[in-house]
Amino acid sequence: MMGRSERAGRLAALCVLLLLTLLPWALLTAPARAQDCGAAIAPPVVSVRTQARPPVQDLSRGIANLTGDPRLAVPHGLQDFRFAVGVTAADATGTSKWQMQGLRLGDGRQCWSITQLQILITVFTKVYIAKEVPRGSCLWNEVAKHEAKHVRLDQKLFPHMSGMIRPKVLRAISHSVPARSGEEAKALLNQLVNQAVGEAVRDFQVTRNAEQLKIDTRAEYSHPNRVCGEAEVAAAIRRAGLR
Repeated sequence: MMGRSERAGRLAALCVLLLLTLLPWALLTAPARAQDCGAAIAPPVVSVRTQARPPVQDLSRGIANLTGDPRLAVPHGLQDFRFAVGVTAADATGTSKWQMQGLRLGDGRQCWSITQLQILITVFTKVYIAKEVPRGSCLWNEVAKHEAKHVRLDQKLFPHMSGMIRPKVLRAISHSVPARSGEEAKALLNQLVNQAVGEAVRDFQVTRNAEQLKIDTRAEYSHPNRVCGEAEVAAAIRRAGLR
């Protein structure tokens, strides 16, 4: 968080690359017409679940590093903003399990589609407090209390991620793909799934950022200065070599 001259950004770039577990798949012997491959199929069975983990604290980064990190949504446009002292960022990993089936095409290729897909997204908030802030100090406590507000909001927002992912993934895989082999089909389908998940996560990121910014009023930013005094805030910035 920040006082009159220092404040936190939030939300690093959130990117989920699914780790694939492919369940047994079958290449059926019945032939399919080549012109039909790539067309819409019966909707696969798709489930998406979001699992929220407790927040993780990171004290390794300094004020200059946090302020200048382009992956963090630091509110540079806010009046009196200068330095990021505390930051919360969303982080996530994903796994998937899926089944696929294929048909032989008359031209020697194969036509594949996903029949079942299960996605698990594990997401948590990473809380950064700049290393120049003395642990246990008034400034530390005020920054930690402020960032806890962002953590609580994340816990409310994270469950909505699965509802944003599922329709995009379902739309992406509701058609078959031609391939020369099951391995090629697996790679193509995995790319479709990851692209859809990535798009949904980016949409979630925009929503999350907008909601988090509502917490960050000018009065909230200046709170550490009022409670701890401007001298304590200025000392942390001097330790970072920024003043």
